[in-house]
Amino acid sequence: MQFKRVHIIGGAGSGKTTLARQYAAATDAAHYELDDLYYLEIAARTKRAKTDRDEQLAKAIAGQQWVIDGIFWQPWVQPSLERADKIIILAVPERTRHLRVVTRHFRYLPRAPVRQWRYFFPTLVELLRHNRAYDGGPLQETQALIAPYAEKVSICRSNAAAHQALGL
Repeated sequence: MQFKRVHIIGGAGSGKTTLARQYAAATDAAHYELDDLYYLEIAARTKRAKTDRDEQLAKAIAGQQWVIDGIFWQPWVQPSLERADKIIILAVPERTRHLRVVTRHFRYLPRAPVRQWRYFFPTLVELLRHNRAYDGGPLQETQALIAPYAEKVSICRSNAAAHQALGL
């Protein structure tokens, strides 16, 4: 079954963006990363105004076919969850997420503009700290937030399970 509107949630390094890109490519859906809607400048963690962020999300979900991915579980993403045909929660093990985050950061550093290097280690530490707390806090909060949509939710403990849930 092909889903028209998919929302993918998970911790840093869970494979959200990779999965979202794969699904978007396979279905010709638009792909949006919540980080791009939330931040004006991701590296510096400069946030958008809430009204701008909400407007960006509304524009993204107005389309008929899209994939949204992000770590965010707060109520501001509720409109996307309501409109989604399928919600995937990537609940891969913490160890896997840590390894992916570290690998990704060190792979990116040589390509990063020098002006962004000062954000490299603080961002890496922040993501690892968030991952450490993810299973005990944000993941549980995510499950509470999506409880009203249980019929369209798949909690996937591996990327293979997520592929299967999306029919990839």
